[in-house]
Amino acid sequence: MGEKVTLATIAKMAKLSTAAVSNFINCTENFPLSEVKQSAVMEAMRQFNYRPSMASSQLRRNSVLAEKAIFIFGSYPTCPSYVSYRNPMLSELLIVLIDQLKLQLGLAMEIRSVGDESDIQSWNETIADAEAVICYGKLDEKLLRLSVRRNIPLVVISETDSMPVDSLSPWAKKQDMVFWNARDHLTLMLDYMLSKGAKHLAFVSSCNVKANHPEYFAIEAEAKIASFREFLLRHPEVSGELYSPPNWKKIIHIDYESRNTYEFLQNTSLKEFDAIVTHNDAVAQGVAWALQRQGLQLGKDVFVGGEGDYLHCRYAIPQISTVSYDKEKMAEALCRILKRKLTENRPMGECVSIPSNLIIRC
Repeated sequence: MGEKVTLATIAKMAKLSTAAVSNFINCTENFPLSEVKQSAVMEAMRQFNYRPSMASSQLRRNSVLAEKAIFIFGSYPTCPSYVSYRNPMLSELLIVLIDQLKLQLGLAMEIRSVGDESDIQSWNETIADAEAVICYGKLDEKLLRLSVRRNIPLVVISETDSMPVDSLSPWAKKQDMVFWNARDHLTLMLDYMLSKGAKHLAFVSSCNVKANHPEYFAIEAEAKIASFREFLLRHPEVSGELYSPPNWKKIIHIDYESRNTYEFLQNTSLKEFDAIVTHNDAVAQGVAWALQRQGLQLGKDVFVGGEGDYLHCRYAIPQISTVSYDKEKMAEALCRILKRKLTENRPMGECVSIPSNLIIRC
């Protein structure tokens, strides 16, 4: 094995001090090097194929980097960051969280994925430099164990009022959680439809049901299906039909749900329904296209309700009525819990419900 190449190696070859080379590399020099000396440094780096480590650079020593809050999409921990950003369920919440964590706690939020969710070392590497961890959806037992043992403040964001963790550890019930309730969202929309005189309802679920995906990936979809069935039992004067679009492949990006729903329903007669409630705004958009194909007017012939207030559906034509949790209040509650835990990291089993709003657009 050859001798390790360091900054000192480059400085020696370029016949300069390590400080001069470090300042040049990091663009922090007070007086510029001559073109000859600049060329000597760059040639030495190219010969050794050398790239400086941030951890050992003068820039690192002379700077104060913001501490990090690591965000993990727990229901899909291997999900690349860019996929999380483009998910309408997460994107606007992420924007609000990034701003509020910086403003209130001075934390820089990073979205990270886990290389191998079955390997605890992979989880360890993912959160090694975390000052705090935010887990959206399923809390993996390995992430729970590491956050406890490494004394890293952890807050879980759940889609139901139950802690989404598959662990017998006594620490599981002690973790702090903020949640929006998928079941309550559906009930809120169904109650509104009932108040408008709807008697014959349909519910169109996501294709991401338990039959198609692991339990925790489908937890929201299954909760809404159960809520719809319970609603029908409470209201015998109302009739209802359940539709679950098939899926022929693992669907991760949510935009496909609109097209999948449309293809599933385009030849199914929908004129008999007073109202159609759906899993989310993407599914509702597919229903709206199917109604248009059948010559039915959304909001006049059939009322359609979605969920999520997705940005790309918010201004679509025809518009979709929807229900969504308050993202500002979600960030406020999460920051309050983290502020307490950053001072003294003692989980208190806090379970904060985030209010939701009905948004009528047709």
